[in-house]
Amino acid sequence: MSVEQDFYLTIAEKLRADEVKVVGSRFIADIIPVSTKEQIETHLERIRKEFYDASHHCYAFILGEKGDVVRAADDGEPGGTAGKPILTVLQGAKLTNVICVVTRYFGGTKLGTGGLVRAYTEAAQEAVRAAKIVEVILTDRVQLTYGYDDTSLVERLMQEYETKAEDTEYGDMATISVQIRRSLVDKFKADVIERSNARITLRPND
Repeated sequence: MSVEQDFYLTIAEKLRADEVKVVGSRFIADIIPVSTKEQIETHLERIRKEFYDASHHCYAFILGEKGDVVRAADDGEPGGTAGKPILTVLQGAKLTNVICVVTRYFGGTKLGTGGLVRAYTEAAQEAVRAAKIVEVILTDRVQLTYGYDDTSLVERLMQEYETKAEDTEYGDMATISVQIRRSLVDKFKADVIERSNARITLRPND
């Protein structure tokens, strides 16, 4: 992910693709949005229980805003013939916070390494094609403290930057926290300072 990019792609909801059949073997792909390794383990356990009699449950997942946490598992298939092809499909679609599990029922005929790679790739591609891909905007939280005379200015700025107040406190001064699209934070801060003649104070708010 480049420094300027303040969004990532993932899928809206879990989905099971149409199964792929290759020389008797069946390949069933599930693609699921996830954000933690605990969620991944839960979904893997669920799929393994549902398809308890399957030959393999191969998978790949990508986690994090930058997609920097990855894993691919062949689950008994020859090394590099299952998990890696699935991962390649996910990376090719630029997805993150997602896991794809491809369950295989062995059909009695060995497919060879090339055949396995093609089959697992096709199954993962079917899942990605069928999934609803969504863009998640990354934001940063900023806190503003201002006098009540600047209320209308703050409201105009929030409208211009398409943000809404989260936490709000009223005392001698008003203090609000807002979520700003990450790529616009610096411009927002500069606008606030310039248009209020530095009467409004800002600070990051984690």
